[in-house]
Amino acid sequence: GPGKLDNGQVRVYLFESYMICSSYLIYSKPGVFWAGYSSSGVVEAITSVLTIRFKLFLLPSFVNISNFWDYFEPIRLNMPQNCSADVQSVVSHIDNIFSGTDMAAIQSVKSNFGLGNVTHLDDFGTALRSHFGYWQLLELYTRGGGGPFYDFCDALEVKGGQNAPASGWGLDYALEAWGSYWNNTYYDQACGTSTPDDCWGTYDGSTSYFTNTTVDNADRSWSWMVCNEVGWFQESAPEGHPSLILRVLTPSYDLRQCGLMFPGAFPTGADPQVNRTNDLYQGWNVRQDRLFFANGLRDPWRGATVSADGANVPSTDSQPIAVSDGFHCSDLATASGTVDATAREVQEKALQYLDTWLKSWQPPSQSTV
Repeated sequence: GPGKLDNGQVRVYLFESYMICSSYLIYSKPGVFWAGYSSSGVVEAITSVLTIRFKLFLLPSFVNISNFWDYFEPIRLNMPQNCSADVQSVVSHIDNIFSGTDMAAIQSVKSNFGLGNVTHLDDFGTALRSHFGYWQLLELYTRGGGGPFYDFCDALEVKGGQNAPASGWGLDYALEAWGSYWNNTYYDQACGTSTPDDCWGTYDGSTSYFTNTTVDNADRSWSWMVCNEVGWFQESAPEGHPSLILRVLTPSYDLRQCGLMFPGAFPTGADPQVNRTNDLYQGWNVRQDRLFFANGLRDPWRGATVSADGANVPSTDSQPIAVSDGFHCSDLATASGTVDATAREVQEKALQYLDTWLKSWQPPSQSTV
């Protein structure tokens, strides 16, 4: 029968993040699972302001926009205000220099971070971007503090034992402090004894990053998926919008690497078939019976979930959506519910729905001959 194992047990599929691309498996394999629980499940293969507007106003999407810049918005808006302000100030300053022709000024910026030997400016940009990947590792049960992300912010915002005001210390101090943190702490953590170009360079297709074809290479399987089907390239915000990420980082940066990772696979250049993916699996339009979505307000992946700003996916009894103040997959940790009321509410609501759905399952009637 639907959602039933041979031993009479009912199948419930619990998945997190992009595991089988969230709701894709439930949608594409009807009857295999009786119910599903999606924690921070990404459903839309491509998310950007333009894509959302196309959907809201029913305009045809005439271009694939693979820039998932919205990944950084929950970080920018929920990280310590002083750190956010100073990072944006430094990034804007560097953007201005990198858009110019003063090579001495450009070299001075790179050298400030101990990255003077990084050849390409976009590789320099991805080095600075690396701090923000730690945000999705934060947990509610640690009160959202500690770890590499807050070490970074403390390096910028604590001076002489005093915290900076909400506006930060300002450009001059933040630029110097960020560079000092790189030179004295972060570079060794991130790169060890590697040279800057060996650590951050993405233009040499002969490096092990591109040539490692072992079956357990998660970077390679992830790259195949984003290069072909889902996009999700995490780049800078559009011009005119505040950004934590340097403007030199655009989708072309990651699309170029697709060709290096998979030589010969993209003879005319990588072009993730995001419209096809969303057509196949419905994206934000997915409507599936007995599928519970749990998302976090501070999750950087929220823009690709049914809780994305502007997506306006309704929460119903057949497909409920619950949002906590959490980070990425915070609801899966029972400890989150012991310290945060919003996480506990999501967890309790999920258990209530699953209990109702399991009780509603009935074995198929046996036909008689």
